[in-house]
Amino acid sequence: RCVEGLDRPKCPPKRLGGGSSCKMSSLVKFTPLCGAHSEHPLCYLLEVDEACILLDCGWDETFDVALLRKLIKIAPSIDAVLLTHCDLNHLGALPYIFSKGNMKAKVYATLPVQKMGLLTMYDVFQSRSAKEDFTLFSLADIDNAWENFIELRYQQPCSLSGKAEGITVSPLNAGHQIGGALWKITKESEEIVYAVDYNHAQDRHLGGTVLVDLPRPNILITDAYTALDKQLPGGKKARESALIEHVRQSVEKGGNVLLPVDSTGRVLELLIVLDECWQQNNLRHVTLAFLSPESRSTVDMANGQTEWLSKHVNQRFVQSRQKVFALPHVKCCCTMRELKALPYPHVVMASGLDLETSSFALDLFTEWVGDHRNSLILTQKPRPGCLARKLYDAVTSNRPVQQQAVVQMFERVALEGRELLEHQQRLRQAVLKAQQKLQEEEEEEEEEEEE
Repeated sequence: RCVEGLDRPKCPPKRLGGGSSCKMSSLVKFTPLCGAHSEHPLCYLLEVDEACILLDCGWDETFDVALLRKLIKIAPSIDAVLLTHCDLNHLGALPYIFSKGNMKAKVYATLPVQKMGLLTMYDVFQSRSAKEDFTLFSLADIDNAWENFIELRYQQPCSLSGKAEGITVSPLNAGHQIGGALWKITKESEEIVYAVDYNHAQDRHLGGTVLVDLPRPNILITDAYTALDKQLPGGKKARESALIEHVRQSVEKGGNVLLPVDSTGRVLELLIVLDECWQQNNLRHVTLAFLSPESRSTVDMANGQTEWLSKHVNQRFVQSRQKVFALPHVKCCCTMRELKALPYPHVVMASGLDLETSSFALDLFTEWVGDHRNSLILTQKPRPGCLARKLYDAVTSNRPVQQQAVVQMFERVALEGRELLEHQQRLRQAVLKAQQKLQEEEEEEEEEEEE
């Protein structure tokens, strides 16, 4: 079963393709590096006179370096990076580009995007490295990239420096995700607005975008990712009712429910919706869980971002001191062992949207798929080509769902016997090489000092 995204469709033209320039008093050139005429992650180059500004720096679950080919070529020349949201599609390439692409630019984002984005990258790294050898970036690379962040509040102007001197940037509320931003980029009297993945509607914890209240800019850079998607009649309430009904039907049969989710973005709205459902429908006998390596940190972090939530949430907090992410019915689990210790049936929001790369969602899917009582509910549109997207497209277009699928899974197994000895030998050789290189460098330094 598939219930379409809980956020309303965003409404602007498709992601622009090709380079285009606009002559104002400043020369402005916009070049999509990734995410044009496709559903690939977002990464665009905006040139204003001599300044090179990167708009988002996304990657996806495949971590295909080919997607970053254009970005790697220009990374050293980037003067500033503006981030809109905290998910992989908007900032997932940052650790790789800083460590392998020699990028030195400052990264501008709201505080929630900075904090939640860090948890996003930790979550992805831990999910992959727990199952396979993941070498594209390390936890140290993530931390080093995040040292370049400059956090801004909504409507806080910030003047850029260097080749970007004279340009002011300011984040504005985009809705959609906590801390999500539109960017107003100003030079002299001219304005450029970068607005992607925004939400006009008010969520349970977020207000709608301020885009409609802005004066007409000289240039608007925008997208229409879900504008043509089919929506259930009745709007958001109808979608939430359908979601809750599917969950009820499954647990009444004694089945489990899997909801693949992102780790820090739209999952927050889903947590609130399902927690309220458990309260209203007396489902305390059913385990409602959020399974992610950083699940507890994500909820704790969201609770600490009250000022970034909607006005009505802040008013309720002031009056009752009740936190919107208290979530009394949600069990946060960081390991499969924690989840399996809870009573069945399970309704689990598990990190991993595509059902192909190493994740908790893939583990549960392969375990539960053989039982007809269990259900899979997709609340977000997965990336093209993955197994989850094939299922999503089949359901939304009323086509038969494929009965068989091949998935590749990884598992770490302790080495024994000959394999263990060979591995230890390789480690010893690597240590000797490193020591030899260090000794050669020291000798070269001594020779230089003598000269």
